[in-house]
Amino acid sequence: MSSFDWERFLKRWSQEIMESIGNDQNHLPPEVVESGWFGYPGATEEQIAQAEARLGTALPPSYRAFLQVTNGWRQTTPFINRLWSTEEIDWFSVRHQNWLDVLLAKSGYPSQTSSDAITLPSIPDEEYFVYGDEQDCSKIRAEYLQTALEISQRGEAAIYLLNPQIVTETGEWEAWFLGDWLPGADRYRSFQDMMQAEYESFLELRETPAPPALSVVTEKSGNPPANNTLSESPVTTSLETETSTEISPKNTLERNFKEDDIYPILATSDEWEKIASFTIEVQSRQRAEHSEQRTVIHHLEAGIVAICPNLDPKTVQQWISDQLKATTPQLPEESAGLEITELRVIRSPQIETEMVVDQAHPLFPAPIEIDEPFALEVSMNVVSSAATQFAEQQLVYRAQCFAHNLSTQIKSCLGDVVTSVPIAAQSAYTARFPEITLHQPGIYRLTVWVTLQNMPASPGYFKVPMLQVV
Repeated sequence: MSSFDWERFLKRWSQEIMESIGNDQNHLPPEVVESGWFGYPGATEEQIAQAEARLGTALPPSYRAFLQVTNGWRQTTPFINRLWSTEEIDWFSVRHQNWLDVLLAKSGYPSQTSSDAITLPSIPDEEYFVYGDEQDCSKIRAEYLQTALEISQRGEAAIYLLNPQIVTETGEWEAWFLGDWLPGADRYRSFQDMMQAEYESFLELRETPAPPALSVVTEKSGNPPANNTLSESPVTTSLETETSTEISPKNTLERNFKEDDIYPILATSDEWEKIASFTIEVQSRQRAEHSEQRTVIHHLEAGIVAICPNLDPKTVQQWISDQLKATTPQLPEESAGLEITELRVIRSPQIETEMVVDQAHPLFPAPIEIDEPFALEVSMNVVSSAATQFAEQQLVYRAQCFAHNLSTQIKSCLGDVVTSVPIAAQSAYTARFPEITLHQPGIYRLTVWVTLQNMPASPGYFKVPMLQVV
């Protein structure tokens, strides 16, 4: 039986979804608005047993435990609208045999109705059994699709599947996120692993990681706790307030270093200046029946130690970010700020679909075609009374846009423009990147930076929008 706390996990996810929606709750059922719960009542043992009898198989433990907490789910990410209940789950081939045949044909394998037989796995074990960041999503065994279990509604050309052909020693089935824009599928060892990854994806879209509490101890000596020891004493301070941060929850440090060459606006001088130093130590100890782990973070200059009761990279990043807010040099009080309010894709006049996104609506409403020319317009505000001090001047701002293809992991610059305009009384401005074309299909995450060039200002930053190219 799965020991994962699904109720706590899903309540947290529900809370995050409600906060991301804000006041835009008109489309939600009244019971969801009132309760803040995006699930349903849990399935009974009888309901689960009936589903297993209908399917002719026992469901994997983590998925079974999920159903006991909520018999279905309303939405995970912008790409999946609903997870099925026990009454609705069925084999992928039942509802989507045509889609299945297309996928098999693209992979070079016949459907089950063909007389051809597939005897050996299409992908060798050493290439197939790779999970996590090292996985190549094109390395799937398409022949498994014929026996896959469909557990979600088909959303934005994507679906959740469970694969009964790959079963762990604990009875978990391999889980697939199958999307039309992927060359294959994102695969996970279990349903639980997939849901945790989807939650991280949701947080990444929101740019608001949600860390658990940290134990914080101020040490005058500046020394961290002794190695390989876990204190039994109660903590002195608990950080329970959730804060937003622009640090992305996955591979943040690695990504920042890799992208220095395409984010030149972040560099303020040729010389690096030390701001703060941190050490991170992972500790463990063995109890009678289980092992325990924790992460100890030491802010050297401040002499503060944070103790995280598990190995959670997002929590470490969040705490370091909070510490940096107190040590990073601030812009002068009279400096201005930039707030990017929306992005607009401008297509051919013959296409009537309005293509606008903002922080609350991160997915463009329609795809664009490969090599289709379009322009991208950025709308922004100058947010500071300091702007009135420059009423006789021109406002000069630089806008940069980068695209990250989530399928190929290729990053590219879509434009770098500098605009000079008279300062407007309403402090509303635009920048346009003309004649953009994207040559590869997939889902693109767009990143936009805008910086003022002729006055002290913090940069405007927008990394939420997702654009599909087909």
